[in-house]
Amino acid sequence: MSFSRDRWSIALGVAVIAIATALVIGRHFDASWAGGEGYRERSTVVVLERTEPSTDLGCESVDPTRQNILSCSAMMKIAFGVSTIWMDEKTSLVVINDREGKEELALYGGRIVVDGPVIIDVRDQQFSGNEPMSFVNYSWLYRVDVLWMDQGVAKSFDTLPPYDEPKTVEFNTQSESVNAFYNWAR
Repeated sequence: MSFSRDRWSIALGVAVIAIATALVIGRHFDASWAGGEGYRERSTVVVLERTEPSTDLGCESVDPTRQNILSCSAMMKIAFGVSTIWMDEKTSLVVINDREGKEELALYGGRIVVDGPVIIDVRDQQFSGNEPMSFVNYSWLYRVDVLWMDQGVAKSFDTLPPYDEPKTVEFNTQSESVNAFYNWAR
């Protein structure tokens, strides 16, 4: 029994589709044979400490199913992977990537201090580093202020186009409105 040209074409097409599907699935799971870095454990968000709520809005929560982290009326200190994050009141974070060594969070609004190698997304901007950094997302202004705490350098970045050049800004961690947070977060 011999295969006709049409049957060879079909067999070749099925093989190409099967290989492509396997590569796409392997890449999705970061498999090393598909060009990824291999399997990584998942990091979890652990609440280490909470301050007493300043109002009765008590909606501090970590939602393990959606990976939302909210801090409405109290400040929170959390661990995510090897990083520690302090969240001010009225702050909202969402876990984007929970793979060990690739931890990534989106700051939707509020103020945080990060110590450790976690990637922070604020709309179209992305930041990372190993030194302590503070982020303030002014969501209504489409701007984020970033303070490199060890260097004392602060810059303001646009979070949506059109992007202006980052501007050096004054960042006073001891002003009356934020000193309780920064004193607690150190």
